Amino acid sequence: MDFDSAQAVEQIRSRLPIAELVGRYVALKPAGKGRYKGLCPFHQEKTPSFQVDEAKGLFYCFGCKAGGDLFAFLQKIEGLEFREALLRLARETGVELPEFGSQGKKRELYEVLNLAQDYFRSHLPGAGLEYLKGRGLSEESIEKFGLGYAPAGWDGLLRYLQNKGVSPEEASRAGVLAERDGRFFDRFRNRVTFPILDSLGRIVAFTARALAPEDTPKYLNSPETGLFKKSLLLYGYPQARQAIREKARAIVVEGLFDAIALHQLGFAETVAVLGSSLSSEQAHLLKRLEVRELYLSFDADEAGRKATLQSLDLEIVKGFLVHSVGLESGKDPGDLLLLPDGAQRYTLALQNALPEVEFRFQVAARGVNLQTPQGKQQVLDALLPRLVSPDPLDKVVSALKQVLMSRLNLEPRAIDDYIRSRASRRAPASHSPSALGLSRPDLSEKRLLRELDVISLLYSVPDAEFVSWCQYVEDHTWPPEGSLLSDFMAVVKNGQNKARVIRHFQERGEGDRLFDALMKRPEEAPQDLERTLQTSMARLREVYYEMRLDKLKAQLRAASDLEEIRALTKDIQEVLQAIEAERRVYRT
Repeated sequence: MDFDSAQAVEQIRSRLPIAELVGRYVALKPAGKGRYKGLCPFHQEKTPSFQVDEAKGLFYCFGCKAGGDLFAFLQKIEGLEFREALLRLARETGVELPEFGSQGKKRELYEVLNLAQDYFRSHLPGAGLEYLKGRGLSEESIEKFGLGYAPAGWDGLLRYLQNKGVSPEEASRAGVLAERDGRFFDRFRNRVTFPILDSLGRIVAFTARALAPEDTPKYLNSPETGLFKKSLLLYGYPQARQAIREKARAIVVEGLFDAIALHQLGFAETVAVLGSSLSSEQAHLLKRLEVRELYLSFDADEAGRKATLQSLDLEIVKGFLVHSVGLESGKDPGDLLLLPDGAQRYTLALQNALPEVEFRFQVAARGVNLQTPQGKQQVLDALLPRLVSPDPLDKVVSALKQVLMSRLNLEPRAIDDYIRSRASRRAPASHSPSALGLSRPDLSEKRLLRELDVISLLYSVPDAEFVSWCQYVEDHTWPPEGSLLSDFMAVVKNGQNKARVIRHFQERGEGDRLFDALMKRPEEAPQDLERTLQTSMARLREVYYEMRLDKLKAQLRAASDLEEIRALTKDIQEVLQAIEAERRVYRT
């Protein structure tokens, strides 16, 4: 059974009322049958807009739009991930989680890694400790990050683990031993060790830094295992979580040593990537802590600039206010530990960090003659991927255009024409808004509101009838692929109950809108549910037809063949008739 199995989650919900959990953090007052209200703990307010609904198992703030179930509340108020919240509430309610009730392979791997950590820590005094202190690390930092040392021998850890009852095969699966020609040996030798922790603070791997110049590579990582996927983790995340949440910002560096150094210098909101650049999964970890400002402090060389650009191009990163941090003379953050004014230097570097727009322009203009038409075109081509955006209010695009106007002395129309001509050549037809089933922004919003109305009605039916009523709605609306209702039906068909469906949409991004609709809907189903649904479904089908009408009209404008024009005209007439038929349904 999976770690976050639905059965365990439901047991926790049944044993711990959401009002009891929320009441530990918020002064709640009764506000009707099974409802409570209070001042929202997630934003400053004087008039209560925060509500808890016992029957629905939800909290929601009509002010800042925060909402969810008791797990979501604990995640948000404590800055936890779902698994951490699940673990804490399981312990409190006495619910046994499958992973902790078994002795499976993952449990064994954790135990092996902890034994390896004990071995490395016990051998730190000596060459390893001298090296770390020579780099300027304090005892507190060494302890905080659990640094150790792997002796130079080939079988020290092997014999240690065997004495603890761990077979070489088990240790190899954990990534601390290697095997060649049927012989096992220590993977890390004469290296300082850095334990890699997951978000729950458990050791899942090691990185080891060579002490001898001839040993390569300089940094050696554990292989990826069932516990360790480097793109999913950030080094120093458990140690930095509280500071990141408090400051609503994160500093991201390349090197593990750089992360430790910045913590020691007072920048506890620092984490390190475990690859060349930030991944989407790592960015999601930061988003969960409600990061607003992101400082990318990568190397000043070409590889560092490339890593910064790759990180900036991630879709999720567009939601952050991003800066690129550079140190004078190409220094690394770790070098600052040996300077008496290291903390002040890095503070200044943060203050002088380049905003995303300026960084992008400087990279694009590097080594280019901006006075020539060819140079201007080269810069525009380099920036084109970021200048093309489906969001008409994209602030980065607007700022980039302003920079291009001032630095390249270009007129706004010239920039727009260039972007339009180049983008139309590069973008495949399937990426056009109409091909993706999108329509006018007002219709998209209208569709979302009417889908939410139907979904909130479905949530008012008894649990035992939930799936059958969902099927009834799907059979009478035929939601188009990619719509909220289509995704909702897919999740329901996957065997998810009401609570799990809510969590799905919370992660997808429509959670706040769904919570708003659910909290405004009365708890009891309407007396004539079918008739009420018929009205709501007619209004929804009307929007679906209107969006279909928009696409047909666009095709008609582009059509040149007479037969195609006749066929499209006929289709438009049929859709108009269908729209009028739906209006008659809900008007009566």
